[in-house]
Amino acid sequence: MLIVALSLVVLLAGGGTAWWLIAQPGTSSSPTLQAGDAEKGEAEKPAVSDWSVPLHGAGGADFSTGMAFASWLTDTTVIRAQKEGVLAYALKSGEQAWRTPPPGDHVCGATPELFEGKGAFAYGTSKVCDHLAGIDAATGKITWKIKIPVRKDGAQSGLMVPALMSTDGMIIVETDDTLTAYRLSDGGKEWTKTMPNKCYLDDANAGPGRVVALVNCGSAKKNSVQVIHPQTGDVAGKYLIGQLPLMRAILSAKPIVIQREIDGKNVFTHFAAAGKVSEFTTDRVDLLTQNGVVFVEGVLEQRRYAVHGDRLYLTTFPEKVAKTGGTKNTALAFDLKTGRRLWESSGTQEVTLTYIRADDQGLLALEAGERHTIAPRLIRLDAATGKAQEVAKLPLEYAGEGSRAKVFERDGAVITLPWSAAYGHKAVSYITPTAS
Repeated sequence: MLIVALSLVVLLAGGGTAWWLIAQPGTSSSPTLQAGDAEKGEAEKPAVSDWSVPLHGAGGADFSTGMAFASWLTDTTVIRAQKEGVLAYALKSGEQAWRTPPPGDHVCGATPELFEGKGAFAYGTSKVCDHLAGIDAATGKITWKIKIPVRKDGAQSGLMVPALMSTDGMIIVETDDTLTAYRLSDGGKEWTKTMPNKCYLDDANAGPGRVVALVNCGSAKKNSVQVIHPQTGDVAGKYLIGQLPLMRAILSAKPIVIQREIDGKNVFTHFAAAGKVSEFTTDRVDLLTQNGVVFVEGVLEQRRYAVHGDRLYLTTFPEKVAKTGGTKNTALAFDLKTGRRLWESSGTQEVTLTYIRADDQGLLALEAGERHTIAPRLIRLDAATGKAQEVAKLPLEYAGEGSRAKVFERDGAVITLPWSAAYGHKAVSYITPTAS
């Protein structure tokens, strides 16, 4: 921790960056096209092969190198919004499609997803994160720039950044005890909402058609969950939540799922329009942030869970595996209507699971593998039983890259983007696995 902290202090103080070192095109293993291939027709063209982009600084002491704030996937590119800039790579080849350096010293935040091909990122100096820019995901062109409020809370030795959320064409910026909404189209401000007197904003999250705020008023009888209309700022719903301990988070805005750690137990509360639907307690589960870096506070935290419909998918806390020296976890499924635990996963390897997405069929996940010993696998956990079915095998060389990463799946290919140099050696990996 001390090494990470000191490294980040040096990085933040320096401000600048060796841009060319993190902007190299990917290394592709695509076959060389032969004369006449272009006339063979689309159906006979060689399939896209594996490629990867090295992450500069991997293996070093500075774990903040290449720290990503968001990763976006389009029909043609995969995009990494990281501290040094926003970089796009062509899905077919790994060649760099475009790169956008930050207008300031560095990027310090980004919207978690795109809306109609548009995103936004925050930028600033080594001391403050005080600007927001819109970006066209097709070209990398910055479409607008505005100044935003600066976060004031937290440790003075660290960098305070805004938590950025997005929904329905709006960017929601969380700074201190205020939520501010800007139009993604042009950066225009729509509304600002400050917490009531003697109340604080503990957390916020956004989903389709709503922003959800966790409002701490210092009393279990007054603390509440507020549902806010993303385009007007009007409060559309308010529910009492009770005790708000130090460890708490809004896991999902739609459906609304609140997590609190009370007396060493994890308490999950599910709200619907009529009020509280269920509240249940679990033993220790892994809800540590996957994208946290020492002395960078305020980032919208990414955790190891998934929500779909009436299902909440969690993982057990990772345990050591003696024979490999790695770690393994287990998937858990809960019914949000009743709070009942439905199953614990079975048939998985002794490695770490990273969730890709949940749907009506169950949970698509990546078994990250273990370096030099266990190759990664793409698996599906059955919605009814939790039993793992192998979808595809990945090469051993990519083991570990997806353990703390944003992971996408597109047409059978797996794309991994580790959150920082602490968690992987490649900034982006595009992997075409062997189908099972």
